[in-house]
Amino acid sequence: MMNTSGEDQLQKGLAALEHGHTYLAMTCLEEAMASGRTPLVVSALAYCLAVNRADMERGVSLAREALLADGGSADVSLYAGRTLILAGLKDEAIRALRGGLANGRDDRLIAELEGMGSRRPPIFPNLPRGHFLNRLAGLILSRLGLR
Repeated sequence: MMNTSGEDQLQKGLAALEHGHTYLAMTCLEEAMASGRTPLVVSALAYCLAVNRADMERGVSLAREALLADGGSADVSLYAGRTLILAGLKDEAIRALRGGLANGRDDRLIAELEGMGSRRPPIFPNLPRGHFLNRLAGLILSRLGLR
């Protein structure tokens, strides 16, 4: 459990994060984590670490820890998913963001998922996606406006 100063630092850190001040948020969240290690603090700190210091290993580790400890809250899933996106782990990020949507609709999670884009299934499902026939057929059909 966090004491009141830890809660204050958490609220300041989250407010700074919402305004794009990730370095300020990181310092506040590090102080909040000293008061108590909750999934929300851990996931938000993971995102700040990934953005500010390019410390992807620690950020991904903290994001995974937060996802395991949390029951799928939207905020934890959002920050952990953003961290995983920055680390280039798109499949894991999609699972994290969809896990947050399992407990209810959240427009921020939906916006992150839509921003990542989606891919159509390959033309020839028996062949790998990168096979030249799938790539060529997809290119031709998209140029013709049929896909």
